[in-house]
Amino acid sequence: MANNKIVGLIIIGYVIAIAALFLYSYTQVDLNLTLSRASVVQTVQKNFQYVGFYQRPLSTLLYVGIIVFLFGLYLAAFTLVQKKILDRKSIWLTVCIIVCILIFSYPAAFSYDFFNYMFTAKTILVYHKSPYEVTPLMFVGIDPWVNFMRWTHLSSAYAPLWILLSLVPYLLGFGYFILIMINMKVLVALFYLLACRMIEKILLLKRPQEATIGLCLFALNPLIIVETLVSSHNDIVLSAFVLVSLWYVYKKDMTLAWFWLSMSIAAKLMTMTLVPLFVLKKNIWWMLLAMIAGLIIVVIRREFLPWYFVWILPFIALQPSHKGIVLASVILSFGLLISYAPYLYIGSFTSEGQIVKTSIIFIAVISAIFSLLAASLPPPSLKRS
Repeated sequence: MANNKIVGLIIIGYVIAIAALFLYSYTQVDLNLTLSRASVVQTVQKNFQYVGFYQRPLSTLLYVGIIVFLFGLYLAAFTLVQKKILDRKSIWLTVCIIVCILIFSYPAAFSYDFFNYMFTAKTILVYHKSPYEVTPLMFVGIDPWVNFMRWTHLSSAYAPLWILLSLVPYLLGFGYFILIMINMKVLVALFYLLACRMIEKILLLKRPQEATIGLCLFALNPLIIVETLVSSHNDIVLSAFVLVSLWYVYKKDMTLAWFWLSMSIAAKLMTMTLVPLFVLKKNIWWMLLAMIAGLIIVVIRREFLPWYFVWILPFIALQPSHKGIVLASVILSFGLLISYAPYLYIGSFTSEGQIVKTSIIFIAVISAIFSLLAASLPPPSLKRS
């Protein structure tokens, strides 16, 4: 009875935290975007925007508070799963609640990539142009979406499969911006659910006793929640497909394994680092190292964007018994989400804000490395010399 009460409190805590995150996302609605013509909705939108754009210290405090709350719940849930108090049904119930709320959140809280996904589909279906040959900037004065987009001077950098997938939510939106936006978020959320399920299935096949722990480790990670269900980055697509591929590796069906790996690469090129390991039939540890190596190569060429860690977390979730890696992933996930605070406080990543952001990420990376090394050291001997 006491355990049921604890589980109930965790679920209620998640409802409160996710509802707060949902509401907070609307403080970041671009000032050039009007979500509805209804005067009541416009009034509410302006009040939320006032907090996000004109009360920045308060906005930053709210954001950090929500993130800290989510990580507190995450650690509590992870501990309860290890003690077998929180079961898989409770986790899946929590996951479904999170998805049902956040598919209606504002998608561009910390990145405007989402609107580029939408505009890429529009470029093909409405303007009948190749997104690889034109830029959104060419539609200035023609399309109002350009007013609230970013990276308008660049042609599409997205892989063909993702662009093909993005056509479906646009078509089902029937030209209505809000409906297209929600449809696109539903698409990304479906891949999140697929990734969660595949992590559980792989662990049930290989190490059944760790399946619920691995599911919790991935599905309830606040970075996964924010970057996948709020900002709705398409990185979860490559993760979901590669997890399906791994499932078929373990089922010893290499034909389907190669097919789904190719689908992952076609969605985003990052998983090309796994091709040699599939040829050599290396285990999950090698794959984790290959993805980390790929991430390092990307970060050398450009800054460490928080959603890049979505590439790594599924492989960590498949090793939930390794305390050092788990702790390092939690520390880094927290640091990456907190690195948005300078942007929220200043309003843009100026040179000063960029320095603060980079410093936060650097501290998080160093802390994660030290925690991993500390966990790998043998315990001190209690024997007297």
